[in-house]
Amino acid sequence: MYFINYFSIIRSVMLKKDKYNYLSFTRKERSGIMIILTVILIFLFIPFLFPLIYKEESFTTSEYSSAIDSLKILKGNGERNFSKYQSDEKEYSDYASSAASDVPNTPAELFYFDPNTLSVQGWVRLGVREKTANTIQRYISKGGKFRQPDDIKKIWGLRPDLVERMLPYVRIAQTTATADFENKNYPPYEKKTYEKKIISSVDINEGDSLAYLSLPGIGPSFARRIINFRNKLGGFYSINQVGETFGLPDSTFQKIKPLLVISAEGVRTININTATLDELKVHPYIRYQLANLLVQYRTQHGPYTSINDIKKIMVIDAELYNKISPYLVTE
Repeated sequence: MYFINYFSIIRSVMLKKDKYNYLSFTRKERSGIMIILTVILIFLFIPFLFPLIYKEESFTTSEYSSAIDSLKILKGNGERNFSKYQSDEKEYSDYASSAASDVPNTPAELFYFDPNTLSVQGWVRLGVREKTANTIQRYISKGGKFRQPDDIKKIWGLRPDLVERMLPYVRIAQTTATADFENKNYPPYEKKTYEKKIISSVDINEGDSLAYLSLPGIGPSFARRIINFRNKLGGFYSINQVGETFGLPDSTFQKIKPLLVISAEGVRTININTATLDELKVHPYIRYQLANLLVQYRTQHGPYTSINDIKKIMVIDAELYNKISPYLVTE
C-alpha cells in the first residue's frame, strides 16, 4: 500500500513537469522567434520605402518631341538601307515575288523556236534572263525534254506574261521514232474469244478428262471428280450416277444429261464370297459398316449362293439392294 502511494506521488510530479515544459521556451527558441518577427516586419515596410529610394522620371514636351524625331530618322535610314539591300541582292530574291527584276536589259524579240534545241543566246533574245536560260540548258543536257508547248510553263523563273507571249511561237520537232509511231496506222485491237467446242455425246464409262471438258458447265475440277468417282465405283451402270458426283450442281447435270451415253459393258464387280473387309469398305456404296455385315453374315452362314442372299441382312432394303447389286457377284 505504501509502495502504491509513493508511485502516485512520482507520477503527479512528472505530469506537472511536462506541463511546465510545454508552456515555456528556451533561450534559443526566444531568439529565433524575435528574428522571424523582425524579418516579417521588414518585408511589410519595404513597399513604403520604394517611393523614397526611386524617383519617377518625367519627360518634358521638348524631350518627347526630340525622341519622336530621332525615331523618324532611324525609320528613314532603315527604309533606305532595305531598298539598297533589295537592289544589291535581287539575284537571290524569289522569282514569283519579284517578277520585275527578271526583265533583262536587252529588249525581247519574238521568233519561232524549238525549246529542245534553242541556245542560251536564243532564250536571251526572247527576253529570258541568262541565268534562267543556263538552267534550261542544264535540264536538256541531263535528258530533259519539252514534249508540248505548254511544258515551258513549268520552267521555274519565267514570268507568266512572258510565257503567254512565247507560247504561239513554240514549234517542237518530233523525233523519227515518235513520228513513225503516231503516223503509222495500226489495226484496232480485237479481243479474241475462244469458244468451247461442244461434241455430240460422251460415254460416261469411256470418256476421259478432255471428253468431259467438252460438256457445257464442266471444268477441270468437275471432270476430275467425275472420273475419280467412276473409278471408285468400278464404272457407271446408270447415267443418273454422274449426278451423284460430289459438288456437281443438279442444274449442271441436267444440262449435260442429254449429251451422256452409257456403254453396255463397263462395270467392275466384286465377289462377295472371297472379298475381304478392306476390299469391300473402299466401295462408295458399301463403306465399312455394310462391308462388316456382309463379311459377318458370310462367316456365320457360309458362302452366298446368290446375290439375293444379301437381302437377308436386315439393314439392306430394296433401294440399297438395287444400288449395290450391279457391283456384286457370288462366283
